[in-house]
Amino acid sequence: MVSRTKTSTKKRRHTTQKKAAQKKIQKGLVLAGLVVLVGLFGYGLYWLRTTKTLPPHSLPPFETFPSRGIETNIKEIDRCIYDALLALKIPADDVTFKLVQSRGDDAEPWTFSEMEIYLRKPLSPSNIREAFLGRFSGRIPKRAIRFTSGPQQEVILDLSINGHHTHRLVFLKIKEKKPAVVPQASPPRVAIIIDDLGYDEEIASKFLDLEGVMSFSVLPHSPFQKSIATAIHQSGRDVLVHLPMEPLAYPEVDPGAGALLSSMTPDELLHQVRKDLDAVPFAVGVNNHMGSRLTQDSAKMRQIFTILKKRNLFFVDSLTSPRSCCRQAAHLLMLKFAQRHVFLDHIQDANAIRFQINRLISIAKKQGQAIGIGHPYPTTWEVLNEALPNIKNEVHFVRVSELVG
Repeated sequence: MVSRTKTSTKKRRHTTQKKAAQKKIQKGLVLAGLVVLVGLFGYGLYWLRTTKTLPPHSLPPFETFPSRGIETNIKEIDRCIYDALLALKIPADDVTFKLVQSRGDDAEPWTFSEMEIYLRKPLSPSNIREAFLGRFSGRIPKRAIRFTSGPQQEVILDLSINGHHTHRLVFLKIKEKKPAVVPQASPPRVAIIIDDLGYDEEIASKFLDLEGVMSFSVLPHSPFQKSIATAIHQSGRDVLVHLPMEPLAYPEVDPGAGALLSSMTPDELLHQVRKDLDAVPFAVGVNNHMGSRLTQDSAKMRQIFTILKKRNLFFVDSLTSPRSCCRQAAHLLMLKFAQRHVFLDHIQDANAIRFQINRLISIAKKQGQAIGIGHPYPTTWEVLNEALPNIKNEVHFVRVSELVG
């Protein structure tokens, strides 16, 4: 009897221990399952963050002219003019660029602009004078600011920088009407390139939905280079490779992955050019990202253009340096070439962008064609979305490949 009791007790203990072990295993499995679920959830968040559009601040910086010289001063004065006109409640639509002209020489080139401003309501000369002098203070010596009256008593403002006549603004009285746009047999052609694509699929899609023909330049080695280039190609627009090149401010200013540097040997340079071109599918041409230093190096640009020529690609000089030698190098190699006339959004302000669009149209009307460059910013998209339908009767929007020669 005693032995049976002992045996029974042992069995119960064994059963209890077995159940406890099973519960322990079950708890372990539940815990492991929770860990796996948390891990999967965390990975899911990571996947969503890394595969969705990168935040806007990830967009690389762009370069216009190097931060020195008369053109830099002109850009500062342009902004003062835009601000003064805005303060006077004069919309961009009431401003016409009568003349945009390159002046000077290779040593010191600058751009002269003559604008006609049509006043919807009377403004006294003193009001105009006050609005502009306040904004020019500390930027232009008073002797370089000249107010005069025209034959019809219209206010004329002439500005000079370092002795060079850079701006003329003519304020036409209210009784004078803005001239009507007369349709031309062959309207001037305008190409707009949107640079710096590759970092944001959503904004690229929005620009692709804009009315009118545009061209798009994609940065090599950017996160969405292939998908964005494919979407551009499928929409029937030109794909360009936005070739990163060394700026004057390098290394403080970094042109990004795949940059072409002046320190590279010919072999290194050509190898990097090929890698950059291979990274972006469907490309028909190239333009430079930054490059204010490299585009001044004739030997380096000829080496780059040799590869472009072999691949039947054209080159559009973004003209980030007034001393660029790209035109001469392209002519030497008989490479199809064009250059930028206007940066649309070097000032990220809606009114300033409207003025730059007007400037682009004025150049096209004078020269028969013009190229503008913008960037994938929300403000740029908003202004283009508003402006393009209204100016399509004044100019003919074309792919940039139609303007190279």
